[in-house]
Amino acid sequence: MLPKILSKLKCGAYSKHNVQLHADFDRKPLESDILTGTFEHFSKWKYGDNFFFLDIEGKPDFKAEADTLYFEYAPHFSLDKIFGSKILPGKYLGDTYATIQYNDSDRGFINRVWLYGMSIDFAGQPNFGFSNIHFLIREEDTQDTSYQVTFAWGQPFSLGNWNFSFNGFLDYWKDDEKHVFLTEPQLRLPLSNVEIGTEIEISKNFFGKNYGWEVNPTVFISFPFE
Repeated sequence: MLPKILSKLKCGAYSKHNVQLHADFDRKPLESDILTGTFEHFSKWKYGDNFFFLDIEGKPDFKAEADTLYFEYAPHFSLDKIFGSKILPGKYLGDTYATIQYNDSDRGFINRVWLYGMSIDFAGQPNFGFSNIHFLIREEDTQDTSYQVTFAWGQPFSLGNWNFSFNGFLDYWKDDEKHVFLTEPQLRLPLSNVEIGTEIEISKNFFGKNYGWEVNPTVFISFPFE
């Protein structure tokens, strides 16, 4: 599998997908147990990459019935590759990207959001890991134009004979009334053709200014495929 992946990376084309099923316990702010299905897509091409995910949240008490859809699409365009030279100097800085992102849902209480700006990869990550930071202008329906900073990471590591990965993101933005903090660290353990793991959503003001800090844990199973 690894030689096949490396061969694709050398020619500039690579894609991977996964389907996750999460059990969300005592999900805030409804304080209900729900199932969440997630489809993720990531692909690389000659001048950048694409990332897309779709969440399907179920109804309370683990009912296998869709209640809320939410998705994000975020392409990145490598300025280094487009212009044929390194944009930012430095041993620990990788490619610089122009990016645009679109977030939306089928529910009226979740605002449509456009984001645009730049992101920077950090180089020298061990075990083929990655990390990057985004500096974005945030255009959210019903809100004034604001800003958002996002840090994302994915780090494989080993404990004895077990191979894990520690993934996640951290978002910080400002709207008309509040500062919002959201992070979802995720620990994965590959087992043959599936992965099991846990994710903890930690947020402040994410559900509104009256909610403050909230912690939402999940356990999940993931089915990766190309």
